[in-house]
Formats: sequence, structure tokens, C-alpha cells
Amino acid sequence: MVVTLRLEKVAEADPERGWAPAEFYDIVADGEVVGTIQLRLGNTDYMRLYGGHVGYKVEPEHRGHGYASEALTALRPIARHHGFEEIWITVRPDNAASCRTLDKAGASFEGTLAVPPDSDLYARGDLYMRRYRLSV
Repeated sequence: MVVTLRLEKVAEADPERGWAPAEFYDIVADGEVVGTIQLRLGNTDYMRLYGGHVGYKVEPEHRGHGYASEALTALRPIARHHGFEEIWITVRPDNAASCRTLDKAGASFEGTLAVPPDSDLYARGDLYMRRYRLSV
């Protein structure tokens, strides 16, 4: 299986919301787009603790093939190019599939934290986040 990333778009920062600029990539496997992954280019305490530097999604019909963990591997040199030595990835505690993905990608589980009540995450119902650290 060959998984590559294709830059889809670059989003500007949104300082009012505390959002960093981000790069969005298509996850491509065997020539087909199977999902997306983004790299948030800020390095704030909030990102390291709750929001994470990375978000990813594999479309339902493509799940279970290891595409997300391969995409994380492909994202490492891109993150390194942006000056990261490590990236933080957060997931909801009930997201067992993402926890397995992160384990498979070599990320280390660093604990679960309560989300601040004044955050976007809390507003959408995410009261706790599991934190993983991935060396790049």
C-alpha cells in the first residue's frame, strides 16, 4: 500500500478564534482520495494540550486499511520542514479507532485532560481529550 499526501489548500490564521494557519492534504492511496489530514502550524499551549497539531479523517468506505497511520507517517517530514520536532494529536476518549491509529503510527499516549469550558471543543461537547505525542 502506497499512501501519499497531496496539498489541497492552505488556511489563514483566525486570531479572533485563536486558530493557527493550517495546511490541508488529501490522503491518496493507490491513486484514490481516501480521506484528509491537516497540519496546524501554530504551537500554542492550547494546541499542545487540547486542540492538537493534526486532524484527520478517512472516509467510511476506506476505513480499516491503515490509511490514517500511513498518512501520519507521510506528514512527519512536512511537520519537520515547518520546524516541528514533535506534534501533538488529541482525540476524544471514546474514539477507539483513532487511539489504535496513533498507537500504530508510533505516537505515545501522554494522558487525558479536561477541556477548558471557554473553548470551541467544550462548546461542541468534547469535555475531555486524550493527548498523544508523535516525534517527527
